Amino acid sequence: MAFDNTYTGPPTGSASGNREQLLDMTTVLAPRQAPVYGLLPKQSATADLVEWTVDNLRTPTKDNAVAEGANVGETNGDSFIGQFGSLTRLNNRLQHFRETFNVSKKQEVMDSVTPVRIQAAEEKAASQLLRDIETSICSDNVAVTGNGTTPGKFRGLGEWINDAPTADDVQAIPVAFRTKAEAILDAAGEELTESRFNGMLTAIFEETGEQQDLVLVAGTQVRNSIIDGFTRVKTGATASYSSGNNTTFNQGDGTEVNYNVEIFQGPFGIVKIVSANPKCLVDQKRAYLLDPSLLGYAEALSIGSTMLEDQGGGPRGYIDAMGTLLVKGSNGLGKITDFAI
Repeated sequence: MAFDNTYTGPPTGSASGNREQLLDMTTVLAPRQAPVYGLLPKQSATADLVEWTVDNLRTPTKDNAVAEGANVGETNGDSFIGQFGSLTRLNNRLQHFRETFNVSKKQEVMDSVTPVRIQAAEEKAASQLLRDIETSICSDNVAVTGNGTTPGKFRGLGEWINDAPTADDVQAIPVAFRTKAEAILDAAGEELTESRFNGMLTAIFEETGEQQDLVLVAGTQVRNSIIDGFTRVKTGATASYSSGNNTTFNQGDGTEVNYNVEIFQGPFGIVKIVSANPKCLVDQKRAYLLDPSLLGYAEALSIGSTMLEDQGGGPRGYIDAMGTLLVKGSNGLGKITDFAI
């Protein structure tokens, strides 16, 4: 906590004798959760440039047929093929996060309704740093090589999940491993419908060939649009037969209203829909369709606290962490950035 003014002079006049009442409670109204960071498998990082490899399979052919009696390497026989020509190295930069805190000597000893003590300041700083990590993961940041004046940054999900990513300071994503355009909803005039959402799953399945258990981490506008657009609706004729009436069927016994969609089960996978931290997204039309097995977070320094010497002004310290986002297959992921409301 910064140094605060701890005393305000009293008013003059008849009100100067009035007693004040300040309740012994303080409420912090801000979301603390970091759902995307929590999904990511954690591992260690030992270098500023964290690297990993990815590979894929060639296009299958119907003409793989060997003539009778042909030996390997002969005419009409098999030629020797290096199987790792498609092996590709990807990488990302470490990002160092830091949040400082301090409490003045005077504030430390004052009797306050809010526990303005160094421990409370430390806990609040840790919560704020975690939200910064979540925001960086969910961002459109490009990777930046750090130096003495420019801080290093890692490439965020918005750039990894992209069919035309921006060039930055790490390895470009090869075309074969990029997210397909059909797995991205980014047109302001296109509606978020069940059919379009299933099209995203279809595009991912055509790349991975596996029925996946995916997670959609969504902003508030995305979640509300899914609820409004994915609910089964029956259309019936009006008395004049000139137009239709929409009747939404609500599953329940009449004593409660169930206005929610938590699971989407399509022909190519099951998607669990969860709310993102609204403060950590680019905007509330943003959502990421994630397969945790294709993601990771490499930590060179786990979130920790360091106390510094009190040089007379009051106790102080900082929370810091260092890590980077790992994406092992952008073509197995999807995102929503814009759609018609």
